[in-house]
Amino acid sequence: MLSAADMLLAYAARQISPVEIVKAALAAIEADNERVNAWVHVASEAAIRDALASELRWARGVPLGALDGVPVGVKDLLAVAGQPMRRGSPAYPASFVPAEDAPIVTRLREAGAILIGKTATPDSGCKLDTTSLVHGITRNPYNPALTPGGSSGGTGAALALGHVAIAIGTDGGGSIRVPAAYCGVFGIKPSTGRIPAPIGPFWPHAVTGPMTRGVLDTALVWNTVTQPDARDPYAMPTTRLDWVAETKLGVAGLRVALTTSFNGIGATPEITQAVQKAAEALARAGAIVQLDEPTWPCDPLDPFMVFWRCMYAQSLAMMPPDQAANVDPFIKDIVAAAAGISRSEFQQAMTQRDMLALAMSNFHQKYDLMICPVMPCQPWSAGRATPPPFSEDNWSWCPFAYPFNMTRQPAASIPMGKDVNALPLAAQIVAGHGRDDLVLRAAFTIAGNNT
Repeated sequence: MLSAADMLLAYAARQISPVEIVKAALAAIEADNERVNAWVHVASEAAIRDALASELRWARGVPLGALDGVPVGVKDLLAVAGQPMRRGSPAYPASFVPAEDAPIVTRLREAGAILIGKTATPDSGCKLDTTSLVHGITRNPYNPALTPGGSSGGTGAALALGHVAIAIGTDGGGSIRVPAAYCGVFGIKPSTGRIPAPIGPFWPHAVTGPMTRGVLDTALVWNTVTQPDARDPYAMPTTRLDWVAETKLGVAGLRVALTTSFNGIGATPEITQAVQKAAEALARAGAIVQLDEPTWPCDPLDPFMVFWRCMYAQSLAMMPPDQAANVDPFIKDIVAAAAGISRSEFQQAMTQRDMLALAMSNFHQKYDLMICPVMPCQPWSAGRATPPPFSEDNWSWCPFAYPFNMTRQPAASIPMGKDVNALPLAAQIVAGHGRDDLVLRAAFTIAGNNT
C-alpha cells in the first residue's frame, strides 16, 4: 500500500486510480482478515462506489478535498453514518447503524476520504488487548499468537498489513500508542482538544486521532481533522499551521529529557536500547539530550484507577438496564470496583490529576520534549488483557502511557526497528500540552523520510 501522500500524487498524475487502490485494499483485507481479525465490517460496495466517484473527480481535475480517494479505516468506537457500530460489545445489536458521523469522520468525508470499514476494538475500548465477545480475538500481524495491543488493535494490525495507509484510533489510557508500538506503525495521542471528539463519560482522558504507516501521512491528515467542530465545545481553536511543513522543521536546539523508567519501573533491555537509539537520533539532529525523569507529586496510578473505574460506571449508567446487562463481564468487574469509590476519593483524584498536569507543565519549562518507553515489555499472548502474572485489571506494570491521558499532553509511539524475535520496537515522545508540533517534528526526525 502506497503512503497517502504518494497515493494523492499518483492520482493527480493519472498514474493510478482510486478504484485500483480500493480494490487492492479490499483484496488484501479478504486475504488477511481470517488470520488477524483486524476488520469487523468492510463496506465493499460503498467503497467501490465512492472510489468511482473519486476517479471521475480526479479525471476532471477537481478533487473534493485533500484526501480524495484515500481509503481509511475507522475504529468501531466511532460512528460512521451508514455502517454498523457494535463498539465490540454485545450491548449493541448488529442492526445498530448510526445516522451521523463522529466529528473526525465528518472531516474525513468532507475531504473525500473513502470510509472502507470498521476496525476491531474490545468492548468499549476496555483493554490493552483487542478481544471482544462479538468479534473474537484480534492478532498481531508479526506473530498471530500474540496481541496487537489495544484497544485500537484492529487499526494497528490493518495498517501493519498495508490494508490502508490511514486508520482512526482512540486513546483513553494508551489505546493508540500501545497498538502502534506492537504493530510497528506511527500513532500519536493528540493534546486533548486538538482533534474534536465526541463528548461523553470518557472525556477528557479519551482522544481521537489517525494512526498511519508514517509521520508525514499523520501530518497530512491533521491538516484536515484538526478543524473545530461544534459537537466538541472544548476543541482548540482552528490553527493556520501546515502540519506537513511543521513536521519537517527539525529539532535543532530543542531540549530533550531521556527517561527510561517511571517510579522505579523500567523496560526490557531491548526496549530501553530502542529508546536510547531514538534519543541519539535527536542528538545527532541538534537536540540537547539529558538524562532526567519527572518528579510525580503522587503515584499516577492512584487517580487513574479512580477515573478508569468511574468512567465505565458512568458509561453503563447511561445505558438502559437491559442493554447494560450484556456488556463484557470484564467491564462489569471494573464497574463493581467503582462502587467502592467515595465522593471524597473521587475529588482527591481530580486534585491529583491537576497536580500531575502542573508537575508536567513545570517539567516542560526545562525540557521541550521527553523520550521514554511506550510499554515496559513486548506483546504477550493474544486474548489476555495483561501479560502474566498480572491480573486483568492491573495497570501497575505499564506506567508509561496512561499518565499523559490525565495530563492531556500529546504523546506518540515511533517505530524503532525489530527485536530478536522480529517483533516491532518503539519509543515514545511526549511534549507539553498544545505542543503537538514538537512531537511530530521529533517523530519525523527519528523515523526519517521513510515514515
